[in-house]
Amino acid sequence: MADQGIRVFLADDHAMVREGLCAVISREPSMRIVGQCGDGLQVLQQVQALSPDVVVLDITMPGLNGLDVCRQLTRKGHETAVLILTMHDDEQFVTRAIEYGASGYLLKEAAAEQLAEAIRTVSRGELYLGPGIRRTALQRIGQPGGDPYDRLTLRERQVLQQIAEGKTNRQIAQELSLAVKTVDTHRSRLMRKLNIHDQTSLVKFALRRGIVPLQ
Repeated sequence: MADQGIRVFLADDHAMVREGLCAVISREPSMRIVGQCGDGLQVLQQVQALSPDVVVLDITMPGLNGLDVCRQLTRKGHETAVLILTMHDDEQFVTRAIEYGASGYLLKEAAAEQLAEAIRTVSRGELYLGPGIRRTALQRIGQPGGDPYDRLTLRERQVLQQIAEGKTNRQIAQELSLAVKTVDTHRSRLMRKLNIHDQTSLVKFALRRGIVPLQ
């Protein structure tokens, strides 16, 4: 890292946001952007291929939300540090991000002033919580809550998000390279685990968790 600077990957579904982040990072001689992406399903593959030092990751993304991307990255044992950059300031998002392995949490409204510092901090293996993030969120980490969402597999989380985005089983099957019957099986299993029995309630669940945005 010392020879080539901090290698940064940007993951945000808005191209203009990524352009702004690129402008901020380009002012830092000790950092360089090695890739960027706007789809959560593609982030895992690209990070694995590029092995950046830091991933700057939004929570609300199509395909697979940033928290589940973070969870999967850390479960796979990547040495990449994850910095969550989002508009969500609710404690539940902060707590879940840290539980899922994120090294930092920064609000977008503070990105222009704090992004470089946050990237440097997490690249050193230290925890970074940006301005406006309540430290009390850390006290909730590991507390038993019986969250049924934690029982879902990665594939079930992917299918849930695709359903909440309004896609049909056939569209989901094409997106995830699965058989339609397999998608239907995942749908049935995840709804049973969540104790949800209709699609409207499933979408409401996804909205409350920030898995999909309120349009």
